[in-house]
Amino acid sequence: MSTVHIFSKPFSSYSATTIELTKNGANPLLLTGDACFDWRAFTSLQVKNIYLLKTCVELRNIETSDAVNLVDDSTWVELITTNNTVNW
Repeated sequence: MSTVHIFSKPFSSYSATTIELTKNGANPLLLTGDACFDWRAFTSLQVKNIYLLKTCVELRNIETSDAVNLVDDSTWVELITTNNTVNW
């Protein structure tokens, strides 16, 4: 079972220790809220998968790329109910 790391604030809001704990891992990241604005910075962590909550991206009119995966509400619920989660 993986651990999904959930971020809701911009990348710069997190300590170096928090960033190091998630860097280069096989565990996915889920970005919600204002963290979606900083999706490019989160890609620097070189994790296997980065998910952005589609409604957050659409409401904020954020352009993304193939480097991230947009997920709808049902997929988001599946991610957090079938994996361990850590909210940062």
